[in-house]
Amino acid sequence: MGAIRIEYVSFSYDDALGARPAETAELTLDDISLEIPDGQFLCLIGHSGSGKTTLLRLLAGLNRPREGRILIDGVPVKGPGLDRAVVFQNYALFPWMTARGNVEFGIQQANKEFGRGLSKAQVKELATEYLQRVDMLEAATKYPYQLSGGMRQRVAIARALAIDADILLFDEPFGALDVKTRCSLQKLIDRLWRSGEHRKTVVFVTHDIDEAILLSDRVVFMRRGELVADRRVDVARPRSSAILVNDERARTLKEELTELFYLDGPEEEPPAELDALPRGEVVLP
Repeated sequence: MGAIRIEYVSFSYDDALGARPAETAELTLDDISLEIPDGQFLCLIGHSGSGKTTLLRLLAGLNRPREGRILIDGVPVKGPGLDRAVVFQNYALFPWMTARGNVEFGIQQANKEFGRGLSKAQVKELATEYLQRVDMLEAATKYPYQLSGGMRQRVAIARALAIDADILLFDEPFGALDVKTRCSLQKLIDRLWRSGEHRKTVVFVTHDIDEAILLSDRVVFMRRGELVADRRVDVARPRSSAILVNDERARTLKEELTELFYLDGPEEEPPAELDALPRGEVVLP
């Protein structure tokens, strides 16, 4: 299971670095509380520096809160764990391992951690299955330097899924990719998330409003280390970019979230044509 509960969490990088006394430390997160039910797809959005990635790092156990706590199924998070799989923007693949080797490594670690008793043949079979799911089986013997950015990210996604963790954490995984590859991987994530027997809990960091609406059940907007809006995406699946124009609920949500982005600048105003049809048609099957 993958229910997440964040209770009154504050965090400061000054604490971690010892840069300032605790009483004068600048808070990156300030008194954050949030509940994410098992199986929900939640997007965190906001400007750069709003605390999105910091919150994800706390969920991953890579940093510890200054105050408050984070619980998964009622158990406090004390560090990284294979119950959470993380996909970063920079792919984070081992350069000395092939695509297959990277996926097999993740499976082997989870096999040891959870005592799944998988044989080497079963590990290889699982790696093959997940590489096939992300359309990377033909590149199984290639090394990361031989793969494009989109291909490397597909391998990273395959490794995260193959671990079979209850929670998937994505930190702007498509931010460095071109539009075509980004759209392709959005469709892949949506399809894989919806096709599982038990849907994983997903926390997906992005600054792209369209991406958040197309992928998620719920969007949480962050500003200066605080949660300032929490909205359901009440639009039926499958979704396409056309909903951002043709569906009143999606269009209204996009306008509201766009306005939140522009509230940071006192002289800035939202663009007049918020509901212009995005270039191209992204279909999430």
